[in-house]
Amino acid sequence: MQDINDFEISPMMKNVWSAQLEVLKEVRRVCEQLHICFYADWGTLLGAVRHHGFIPWDDDMDIGMLRRDYMCFLKEAPAILKKPYEIKSVYSDPTDDIIKARIINGRHMNFERDFLKQFAGCPYVVGIDIFPIDNITENKKNLEEQILALQFVLKASSSVPSEPPYSDDVMELMNRIEKTFGIQIDYNNRLVHELKKIYDILCSRYMDEETDEVTSMIDLANGWDYHAKRAWYEETIEMPFENTTIPVPVGYDGLLRIKYGDEYMTPRRLVAHDYPFYKEQMLGLKEVMEQEFNQKISDELMEQLIDMKVKSALQ
Repeated sequence: MQDINDFEISPMMKNVWSAQLEVLKEVRRVCEQLHICFYADWGTLLGAVRHHGFIPWDDDMDIGMLRRDYMCFLKEAPAILKKPYEIKSVYSDPTDDIIKARIINGRHMNFERDFLKQFAGCPYVVGIDIFPIDNITENKKNLEEQILALQFVLKASSSVPSEPPYSDDVMELMNRIEKTFGIQIDYNNRLVHELKKIYDILCSRYMDEETDEVTSMIDLANGWDYHAKRAWYEETIEMPFENTTIPVPVGYDGLLRIKYGDEYMTPRRLVAHDYPFYKEQMLGLKEVMEQEFNQKISDELMEQLIDMKVKSALQ
């Protein structure tokens, strides 16, 4: 274990970080080819400013794109991404119900030698979360209507079964939503997924309006007073990040104060999800092996087996 700020970093987590930096290289290459900008966001932004790298207890990477660039990336990037990269979003993956995109290096754990060499000995699926940064319309009435619409769709999604069959009441609700917002629904997909897609489309409603403020629309609609100045994104600064650099919005101080408060430079050990994220993948493989060999395997032994398999593949 490596100790950073009194927090133990496992060797595999260091490999995971290195693998994510490989994904970042591909994001940068594609964005340069498409002439669009991306920015370190959320924990990655805080890590760049405060630690010049990953926050020790963070296990993923986050970037943001202004909505117009975000939609361009989702549309154009798949055709120019190198293998094995792909994009998951509500527009490209009917199994993905999350209101953000993610660029990943595969769908399953991979112990092939070339893959392990490319991704620093990390056999896990890794990726980078991409968050849209939406315009805040300057028409207050339109903004109120947009937020009410988002709240309504989110509430509707919580009342619709995750899988068919659907009741007549659900179908009537979906028909009403389709007519109200003028957004076509693909009834061959899961309806919860279609509602999440509608939600994202409504978030982007004022994408082409010239506005002074931008936001994380999903957070604004949930009651967070998230108002960021567009000017904060007009330029970027390349900040050191581990063994490379990452573009940071010139107004990073204002953004970090919104997201983490005025004392954002003071480390607070907060983990927003199960750490490490790849443990779920490890447990999935462990379950398969336990069934195959009809024998219980401890988590510690499973980690050792994975490490041995990686080392063997790289020899």
